[in-house]
Amino acid sequence: MKKEKWNSSDKAAEKLKISDFGNIDQIKDMAKMENKIDTYNQAREFLSSLVGQQLISRSGLRAVISKKSIEKILSTKSVDNSYNYKVHLLAAGNIDKLYSNAIEPWIFEMNPNRNNDSLLSIHRLFAPIEFDEQIAIVKITVKRMKNPKDGNRIYTIKALDVFLEIKK
Repeated sequence: MKKEKWNSSDKAAEKLKISDFGNIDQIKDMAKMENKIDTYNQAREFLSSLVGQQLISRSGLRAVISKKSIEKILSTKSVDNSYNYKVHLLAAGNIDKLYSNAIEPWIFEMNPNRNNDSLLSIHRLFAPIEFDEQIAIVKITVKRMKNPKDGNRIYTIKALDVFLEIKK
């Protein structure tokens, strides 16, 4: 499979369709978040409860949340990159469900302007999230480390300004 440009993942997400995830009923279930997280502290507490726990995406990629992941996911830069603060916190507080529903329809190059010495690859996965009676897309970035003991780490999340068309 041809690798997409490292900085094209947000644009690629605009091509996602309901059928990429399943049927209407499946996606509505996937997108419904169980944890009603709406504060920074709630999100931090939930993420802390997952540290070291193995998560598996729909595409079969295993990854963990580390303490460093929590800092990155809840950093001002990461939150500001998301289209909506509340969606970002909701996604952080439901990362386990989002990750289990995440798909990886494309492979992206690594950023050539960054130090990638410790990395085998970077994966960008996408999952649906319901917010304000719409279904948005959350991008989850996973770093696959060269050192096997470091494993794969969920690096950050981003709530994209991309919505799936659900006909009522």
